[in-house]
Amino acid sequence: MNEPSSPSRLTRDIRFLKLYAATSSFAVLLLMLMAFAPPRHRFQVLQAERIDIVHPDGTLALALSGKGRLPGPTFEGREYPQELSGGRTNAAGMIFFNERGDEVGGLTYHGQIQDDGYRASGGITFDQFRQDQVVSLQYSDNGSSRSAGVNVWDRSTEISIAEILEIVNARANATGAARDSIERVIQGLAAQGLATHRVFLGSRNRTAVLQIRDTRGRPRIVMSVDSTDVPRLEFFDSAGAVIRTLPD
Repeated sequence: MNEPSSPSRLTRDIRFLKLYAATSSFAVLLLMLMAFAPPRHRFQVLQAERIDIVHPDGTLALALSGKGRLPGPTFEGREYPQELSGGRTNAAGMIFFNERGDEVGGLTYHGQIQDDGYRASGGITFDQFRQDQVVSLQYSDNGSSRSAGVNVWDRSTEISIAEILEIVNARANATGAARDSIERVIQGLAAQGLATHRVFLGSRNRTAVLQIRDTRGRPRIVMSVDSTDVPRLEFFDSAGAVIRTLPD
């Protein structure tokens, strides 16, 4: 006949059962979490003509693409034709978007041999909010002319790039008098100084240059060292005439 269990033994058994129950519950919970967790895949090589990275709400955040597959200019929920992008149709790279889905810059590049030589370019740009690029690092080369450097622009805050694209897109689809009328509107907007190239720092055809322009885009100071290593500093008036040169 078995003897009744002692109080100390019952206490140990109860503790063991509690520990076993807690461990089992944790293991079941962990298995459930693993079962419902999103799968992660690892690829050594992933081939695609374009990859879109999106925000949690599905809004486009980054587009990576090969030649010809970059999105057209995109602002306020609308994508415009690639042809309005100024060369993006022949480039590969990536385009950046903010939380609104507006394009805010990108990295593009291309290079190819042609009958008369070659064409190559590359650049990374950053756009002003609801406007076009204000900072860029750009390279352009056709075999006979070469430029590489940093550019800075001033952009209007009174009109958005989406409004400008609407007008330019309308011009592309218009003919005759309607096209002439739209062209006059575009010329009027340009005269308002919606975009002014203010600074270039880089190299043009083996001449190192710092060019500073005024608020109307006119060169006022140019500092350079040419291909023969001669330094020069020039000051210009508003009409473009040289008013002082160093050395004299």
